[in-house]
Amino acid sequence: MARPDLSKVIKMLEAGEDFSLTDKQYLKKTGLSIPKNPRYLISESAVAKEARKNGFSVTLQERTIMFKKNK
Repeated sequence: MARPDLSKVIKMLEAGEDFSLTDKQYLKKTGLSIPKNPRYLISESAVAKEARKNGFSVTLQERTIMFKKNK
């Protein structure tokens, strides 16, 4: 399985502000489409792990990934 290039997403996470990415935006930033399995995307994917490491929770709404800073 290919791994996404998360360098651009990590910069956004490090800014510490809530944000979201559509499937098209995620593809442009990482080189891969959003993972098809919602449970995998939210809990086990590389982007979910980076989000947690930076204090964010991840949700999915209609093929848009929502990153929300934990309080």
